[in-house]
Amino acid sequence: MWQTRVNKIWQMSKWFVGGGVLSVLFYDNVGYVHTVRGRSMSPTLNPGPTRTLLRERVWLSKFSFTPLVDDIVVFRSPKHGNRLAMKRVAATAGQTIVPSKLMKSGGSPVLIKPGYVWVEADNRDTAGRDSNEYGQLHEKMIVGKVTWLLWPWSRIQDLRKTQPPYFRLNDQTESDQTASISEQTKLFPEG
Repeated sequence: MWQTRVNKIWQMSKWFVGGGVLSVLFYDNVGYVHTVRGRSMSPTLNPGPTRTLLRERVWLSKFSFTPLVDDIVVFRSPKHGNRLAMKRVAATAGQTIVPSKLMKSGGSPVLIKPGYVWVEADNRDTAGRDSNEYGQLHEKMIVGKVTWLLWPWSRIQDLRKTQPPYFRLNDQTESDQTASISEQTKLFPEG
């Protein structure tokens, strides 16, 4: 009788251990639901005016990929230990970009080195902890690519098709940059 109970417990524990191993493999290799915190990616993510609306959920794909301009990525912060940050890729290897903090003061462009990317927040007013603070980000620091907005239900969308409010690759003319900014202002009015 006790052998039957032990056998049942053994069978159940194999299922739990197997499920746990599969969960870890899925998390490490496929992806997971990631919570967006803060306003740095607003208006694309967390556009709401209240704290309760600042907890959107996205799908973070961990499949291998090459970062492209406009991709939203999650990465390990180079200056803040294992903290994760979410920003948009503004430039990739071989491109030049004028950092947003230097844009107003007329700073010089930055040439992105091979194996590195430049990431910036969508919301320039609350931006921080991006390449303006710590420079070019090595591609190995990227954990995954944000592909879908999952929560709240009313905002479900494919984030691979979103456009940033504005970025200034150096090959754009100043009038192109101004037109892009004014167009985005129409799409995402303040207030």
